[in-house]
Amino acid sequence: MVHPALIAHEHPKRVAIIGGGEGATLREVLKHKSVDEVVMIDIDGELVEMCREYLPEWNDCSDIDASDAESCFDDFRATIRYADAFKYFIDAEWNEPFDVIICDALDPEHAVEIVGDLYTGNNFADSLYNALSDNGVVSYISE
Repeated sequence: MVHPALIAHEHPKRVAIIGGGEGATLREVLKHKSVDEVVMIDIDGELVEMCREYLPEWNDCSDIDASDAESCFDDFRATIRYADAFKYFIDAEWNEPFDVIICDALDPEHAVEIVGDLYTGNNFADSLYNALSDNGVVSYISE
């Protein structure tokens, strides 16, 4: 659901990815030339490093014209934050609004104990809305 969300916004420059530790969502976002900055917020730094090492084809940016890196994690437009996305958005740790926010977190039906709060109640949804620019878009990726 990366491309429909980015196409739905007139000119997405700033994008947030919630989760996405394997780097594939990041790779797809970086294919859009209008994107100046991507902030990927994943709670599991160890997972990201394992994916970087053992799944490099999932986060390979070597064939993307606008990229300056082999791994999308190293692209100059990417900022990787190892943090709880729920806290990041609830506590407004972001400094500028996002044009697109992509939720690529665990499926709540299979990992309720881990990500249940991301999908229940209004606190998180409200915080995402507050983090959006005018005409901003939120996309939930599910399996």
